Amino acid sequence: MSAPPPRNPPPGWPEALARLDRRGFLRLVGVTTAAGLLPAGCRGVAPELAPAGPLEILSPRAYATLNSAAIRLLGPPAAVLIQSGRVDPALRADAWLAATPALGERLGQGLLLLEFGIWPLLAKLRPFTALTGRDQDVVLADCMTSPFDLKCDLFKGIKAVAALAFYGDPASHRLVGYPGPFGGRAGARGIAAAMGEPADP
Repeated sequence: MSAPPPRNPPPGWPEALARLDRRGFLRLVGVTTAAGLLPAGCRGVAPELAPAGPLEILSPRAYATLNSAAIRLLGPPAAVLIQSGRVDPALRADAWLAATPALGERLGQGLLLLEFGIWPLLAKLRPFTALTGRDQDVVLADCMTSPFDLKCDLFKGIKAVAALAFYGDPASHRLVGYPGPFGGRAGARGIAAAMGEPADP
């Protein structure tokens, strides 16, 4: 398990989540809830998707949905780190959102819409976390390419949060070749090596 995440959201965090509220997104969630598409309560999640630590903002179901989406959106190397528990983007996002609870509520609603929304709203008939990886890809691709702005905004918002939380974890740095601040423990020589230049004597 990686170190506890920072309490403050990274730059760009509110802007990424703000897209989830554009053009009446919350009204859409309200309508689908009233129509019975989103259940009023949430049953437990599968043990492998359960939170690795206490949550402050996200529900266990929203947590499971965010990590499931991150696994599909961030590629196989990232999926390995998430599935092994070495990086936990949903737990990190939850800690950041504690500083901005209004945005946390908005993200939670978007994640529950992704989890419980069904056809014709979303391209599925079962909860997102109950689908195979291939079927999850179909749902996400449908949102990404949808002619409806609300579905596109849902996709962009969840992807932005997943990426910010994942790549903000130091355990992900090796995956992208980032040596860390000032070249990591190697100091100035680490920076020079990363830039392909000789270090000063």
